[in-house]
Amino acid sequence: MRKLLILTATAAALALPGAAQAGCMATVGLSSLPQASHPAGKPWVVTIRVLQHGRRPMPDAKPEVRIRNAAGKLLVFKATKTARVGSYRARVVFPKPGRYSLGVYDGFPHAECAKVHTFRSVLIVAV
Repeated sequence: MRKLLILTATAAALALPGAAQAGCMATVGLSSLPQASHPAGKPWVVTIRVLQHGRRPMPDAKPEVRIRNAAGKLLVFKATKTARVGSYRARVVFPKPGRYSLGVYDGFPHAECAKVHTFRSVLIVAV
């Protein structure tokens, strides 16, 4: 009986990661990207749509917009929920002119599932 219990517990433990992975994927969409002539210091307000498996809106995500300048300095802008389930809004300010990489951390509720989705880099101009 004890061997059966240990075997059952081991099988259940091995099955859990696979079950967790089955739902462990989100897509991120943006309402816009900064225009090529976007001036430094001017806010870029973006709506982020987080969908589990690209279909189901994720009401409990905690997305962030992440920008990194050419020197490697990372700036993070947390998004807040909107009235629409699975939609979040962030206010991003590029502090200086230059090229920035752009990514969105999807904020998947299970940390092991969360990831950063990358978008094209943007060139920010002087005011």
